[in-house]
Amino acid sequence: MRNPESFNYLILILLMFLFSIVTIGSAKAQWELVKDEDGIKVFLETIPGSKIKEFKGVTNINSSLDSILAVLYDADACPEWVHNCKQGTRLRDIGFYEAYLYQVINFPFPLKDRDLILHTLMTQDPKSKEITIKLNSVPDYISETNNVRIKTSAGYYLFKPLHDGSVEVTWLHHTEPGGGVPTWIVNSLIVATPFETLKYLKKIVQEQKYQKAKLKYSSEGIADGWEDMGSGVNK
Repeated sequence: MRNPESFNYLILILLMFLFSIVTIGSAKAQWELVKDEDGIKVFLETIPGSKIKEFKGVTNINSSLDSILAVLYDADACPEWVHNCKQGTRLRDIGFYEAYLYQVINFPFPLKDRDLILHTLMTQDPKSKEITIKLNSVPDYISETNNVRIKTSAGYYLFKPLHDGSVEVTWLHHTEPGGGVPTWIVNSLIVATPFETLKYLKKIVQEQKYQKAKLKYSSEGIADGWEDMGSGVNK
C-alpha cells in the first residue's frame, strides 16, 4: 500500500525541481532579433529593474584585428563612426590594456547632450586571439560639464578572428542616459546606435591609415603594444 505522506513528499520535490529549472531558464538572456540588414544583426534584451533595453550588435568585418583596434584606439575619430558621438578623447592610458575615455553624445533638441567617461579594460585569449574590451562608466572621474553626465553605462566589445581572415565583432551595451529623458525616445535610438556604429566601423577601418596598423605581441602570444599604428592615427 502506497504511503500518502511519502507520495506527497515526492510530488513536492518534483515541483521544487521543476520550479528551479524555470527560474534558471528565465534568468538567461532573452535576446530578440530586431534588425538584420547589410550583414549587421541587432538584438534587444529587457533588463530587470530598468526601462531601457540592452542592445547587442553583431557583424563580420573584412579586415584585420590590428586595423579594427587602431580605429578604437583613435578616440578623436569617434564622431566619424560612433553613432551620435560629438567628441571623443583619451583621458588617460594605463599601459596598453587599460584606459579612460571621454565622449560627448548628441541628443535630439530640446534635450541636452550627454557626456560619458568610460573605463576600458582589454584582455586577449592567447590561443584564439579573441579580444574582449570591457566598458564601464566612471562618472566622477572628471568634473561635471555643461552636459548631462551619464552615471550608469556598461558593456563590452568582443573581437573574434575567423578562419577566412575576417573578424566577428560583437558590441553589447546598456546605458541609463539620466536627466529625465522619456523612455520611448531612448528606446527609439537603441536600434540605430549599434547598427549605424557597426556600419561605419566597417567603412572607416578600410582607410589606409588604419590598414597599416600592426600589433606587437608578447612571448605569450598576447598583444601588448603597436609595431605601427599607421600614419595619421591620433596616439
